[in-house]
Amino acid sequence: MFAIIPDSWKCDLKGLADVWQRSDDPLENHDMVRSNLMNGERLFLFGTEGVSDSNGYIVAVDHIALFGTSPLAGPNRDDLGPRFPSLMGMYLAPNGSWDKGVVGRVPDWKLATPAELTLFGTETLVSEGIDEAEIAGHGGAKVVLLVRCHGWESMNTELPPVREVAAAAVDLYNSKFTQRR
Repeated sequence: MFAIIPDSWKCDLKGLADVWQRSDDPLENHDMVRSNLMNGERLFLFGTEGVSDSNGYIVAVDHIALFGTSPLAGPNRDDLGPRFPSLMGMYLAPNGSWDKGVVGRVPDWKLATPAELTLFGTETLVSEGIDEAEIAGHGGAKVVLLVRCHGWESMNTELPPVREVAAAAVDLYNSKFTQRR
């Protein structure tokens, strides 16, 4: 497993995942995903911050991205996948103490309003993580997108359950997508 998480998320994923601290330059994050795809990685964990009706954690089951451009726009990377890939089923959502739901991408979640959350019909709004998920999905990988949700008038200061999510994701991935000998 390869993980990209915010710098503020202090966690130990030793033995579970190689970790990259999210860069302020999205292209660096995209390149890290592509590089790991080229090296055969098929399970990714992306952590990000977002806003929701209440504090908590959500693992994505799908996403809506109506704002901005897709990292899949432009010339296709045939070495990473087909021109118009189906991203259906790319999210892996293990069970745990976190919620599951649809994630919406907005330009800046800190400027989002409850009306946008209602309009999208999503459980949370984020600004990062979905582009990396699309790149990994384009390459045929499975993705766990973990969102630390902040309420409209409060900040979630709980430590992210990154290790628990990663362990549950590895178990789920191995039970569904690897052959037993």
